[in-house]
Amino acid sequence: MARGSLEQKGGSVGFEGIGADIQPLLKQLEELRKQVKDPAIQTRIHRSVGNIYKKEMLNNIKDAKQTIRIRRGGNEPKERDDIQPGTLRRSIRVWQIDKRFSTFWVGPKVGARQHYTRDGWFANIVEGDDQYIKGNNRNVGVFERSIRNKRQEAFTQMRKKYEFQIRKAARKAAKKTKK
Repeated sequence: MARGSLEQKGGSVGFEGIGADIQPLLKQLEELRKQVKDPAIQTRIHRSVGNIYKKEMLNNIKDAKQTIRIRRGGNEPKERDDIQPGTLRRSIRVWQIDKRFSTFWVGPKVGARQHYTRDGWFANIVEGDDQYIKGNNRNVGVFERSIRNKRQEAFTQMRKKYEFQIRKAARKAAKKTKK
């Protein structure tokens, strides 16, 4: 794991954990947490850092040239069983894991809340090149590569935004003491 406050989650599936509750961040920015207690500020900072990763992932993903047909056993095919070009790109999200904390994840979002044209359930197959389809998989390792490319920039951006909030809180405290 890289030094700092960012931590890769989920093996090589391609999720990046961004949050104030990661141990290295707590050690490095203990004073910061005292100054910037507002969860709305932390949430805003973490979401903006997550968008750095999201933008990189979107830039690196190459859409399929045609619809990928999925057929499961003898069942009748449904419209949602076909993966339309652009589905992986549309599945990339920055989302808050738990509303009680300011921790976000970045990567392909999967699940019942996703519309089938945005559901990235197959992202781990693409990332690990595990499919049994003839042809070239142009997106092998796209999430891991995107995370690796933007990790330092994301950490720098987070540090700058927190430092700005600390200076802002210090100016506000200084104004109160002058009066």
